[in-house]
Amino acid sequence: MPETVLAALSNIRTTEEMVVAFRDEEHCRRLLESMVWPDRRICPACGYKRSIAIAGRDTGKRRARPGLYQCSSGDCRFQFTVTTHTPLHSTKLPLRVWLKAMWLMLQSDKGLSSVRLAEALGVSQPTAWRMGHALRLMVAREHMLDGTVEVDHFHLGGRPRKHSDDPPPGRGRKGQANTEKTPVMAMVQRPNDVTPGTPAGDARAAVVTGLSLRAAERAVETQIEPHARLMSDEAKAFTAIGESFASHETVKHSSREYVRDTVHVNSVEGFNSRVRRTIAGVFHHISPQHADLYFHEIGFRWSQRVITGSAVRKTRHGREIMRTLWSRVPPALQLLSVFRAATGRQMRRSPDGGIIIKSAVAVFG
Repeated sequence: MPETVLAALSNIRTTEEMVVAFRDEEHCRRLLESMVWPDRRICPACGYKRSIAIAGRDTGKRRARPGLYQCSSGDCRFQFTVTTHTPLHSTKLPLRVWLKAMWLMLQSDKGLSSVRLAEALGVSQPTAWRMGHALRLMVAREHMLDGTVEVDHFHLGGRPRKHSDDPPPGRGRKGQANTEKTPVMAMVQRPNDVTPGTPAGDARAAVVTGLSLRAAERAVETQIEPHARLMSDEAKAFTAIGESFASHETVKHSSREYVRDTVHVNSVEGFNSRVRRTIAGVFHHISPQHADLYFHEIGFRWSQRVITGSAVRKTRHGREIMRTLWSRVPPALQLLSVFRAATGRQMRRSPDGGIIIKSAVAVFG
């Protein structure tokens, strides 16, 4: 990537600087091309690394729009732009609006609702809703987690509405779950070390069918490497799947054991709390069908931090402990990670006003 692009993004710190940086459409297109193609242009249809720029209205006789390229492979000859086969494919919005929307969503610590994003950009709420999902689709990560990984279950959703004709949920009723909330399985990878400059590990979450061993296996086998070191509580499902990994250590919460040397699940419980606070405070409600997309966004924010040092802090009981200090990656520099994985992930409008995901990589569950 050219150093000028990195310098341009590094200078964006405030909202005023963002508006100035993204005011020109041609500059935004060049900036987006540098982020999607950091080395050279790649054909999104065949992957060929050589292409030619089709002459524009002011440089040739052909009436081509700016930024249109053609694959140089004799078997392909596909014409494409920087948004082809990405969530921005066939967009009618200017690229400067897209970049402003991405910056605003990344700048907020827990995200931005579609209503507030629509007010800030001057677009409709359904448009802002689809723009938010475009970001969530691009930040999905498909690589496996390794090293030390913490896993935990939690439930998502509010208190169900009461219906006089329905029996109350609870144990003692055959075949009936003790809650109607959506079960979610979360996984957090710890950083490799605590030296300053080390990035935070990735965080994942996915809606599961239940708390059974089979549901936990389906979620874990596609997300965690077998040679990883697993950390969990004493849940029976985690105890069973731990035999498939290089090592598995647990803490017994029922005996009020929460930390034993380096064995704990505090990181993943912190991520679970972040998910709940984000949904309750920003989005208020999400559907289980789109929950994985929101988890991608929250997990991406979790990983966009670096260690800056450590400091001694006192607990509520007066005991001194060492706390790790974190610093967030600037939102403009996060755009590099967002658009680097944009190609191959497409989003289309459904006939009923929703979205249809067409992705060439496994980004869900």
